[in-house]
Amino acid sequence: MSDYALYEDPDTKEKSYKRFAPRGNDGVNFPDFKNFKFDGPESSSALKFACESIVEELEDDIISLFSSEADHVAKTLCSEVSGHCKSSVFQHTEL
Repeated sequence: MSDYALYEDPDTKEKSYKRFAPRGNDGVNFPDFKNFKFDGPESSSALKFACESIVEELEDDIISLFSSEADHVAKTLCSEVSGHCKSSVFQHTEL
């Protein structure tokens, strides 16, 4: 989680956590850092807490999806079950 930081979209002002450090083999360049908010170690702690809270809230749904061997678990969980990923910006396969 230390490779993620709060990002504010310059056009919409929408805030989300985005990866700022590219993986070694994905061929992606470093992003423009001016829209990232780096608040030190507590920033990744906030992201960790948010993730843990979502998992706790959706624990039964997560177990149900995995036990039913559903296809596209991450997409289903993110877009349909939780409603956290409605925007096309969040439709990544990174989960």
